[in-house]
Amino acid sequence: MKYLFVYNKKAGKKFQPSIVAQIESFLPKETDCHFVEIQHLGELKNKEQFDVLVAIGGDGTVNTVADLAAKHNNILAIIPKGSGDGLARFLAIPRTLEAAVNVILEQNIILIDTAYLSNNFFINVAGSGFEAEVAHQFGKVGVRGLIGYIKTTAKMFKNHPERIVKMKVDGIRHSIEYFSLSIANGSQWGNNFEIASKADIQDGLLDVAVMKKPKWHQIPSLLAYLKTKVQKDNSLFTYYKASEIDIKQSGKIWHIDGEPILLKNKKEIRLVPQSLKVIVPK
Repeated sequence: MKYLFVYNKKAGKKFQPSIVAQIESFLPKETDCHFVEIQHLGELKNKEQFDVLVAIGGDGTVNTVADLAAKHNNILAIIPKGSGDGLARFLAIPRTLEAAVNVILEQNIILIDTAYLSNNFFINVAGSGFEAEVAHQFGKVGVRGLIGYIKTTAKMFKNHPERIVKMKVDGIRHSIEYFSLSIANGSQWGNNFEIASKADIQDGLLDVAVMKKPKWHQIPSLLAYLKTKVQKDNSLFTYYKASEIDIKQSGKIWHIDGEPILLKNKKEIRLVPQSLKVIVPK
């Protein structure tokens, strides 16, 4: 196996420069590997020569590397080093460096689904409404980690309104009032906060979670609910499953795997089943 390790110095709260040397120390001496910073990934030619592309970073890094792996038929592996690491947590990939490297060396490979939002690749969760506004603001603030998310979320919550979204879910039309809207391939936003516990990344379907705006007194129970791993329809949430989703009137502000993006009014979301090979724990 030939490995390309792609690392992101901006992932997480603080990047450790020694991480490359640490990873190399956990690899057998005969391992054929190459390291590249994600900002220089586009300069690297013949990416198809590598068998495995390893994303070292958070969900944004994983998105970039996974997109590349899907296009070139590489195998994706993950070493989680981000703030939330939603996909890595969903796939039960260890968060300690040595354990994550050992998973890669075991080469237990599965096929998973991927998706596109208006031709933009995503692998874990895309969203609109409050969660997208937070992603955009979080990117501006530049503070990493769970505490940064909490501070940014608290500041924005009061003034963010509900709006009406029009969706066509596998051909069935809906008009729904929402505060936050998640399109989930994996189950969680990150930090073990799950938005769609029934999500199955191999079932050929996306989970749509539509959340209404909670009252202030409902927030503690909402946070507890997002940790329960038993999400279902209730007074705040409505769930759907679909492989094709068309959305209007959601506004232009979205996020894709936690990274902010601006989109035109009509959004088309399509699942691509069994389209990416990924190394996961046995």
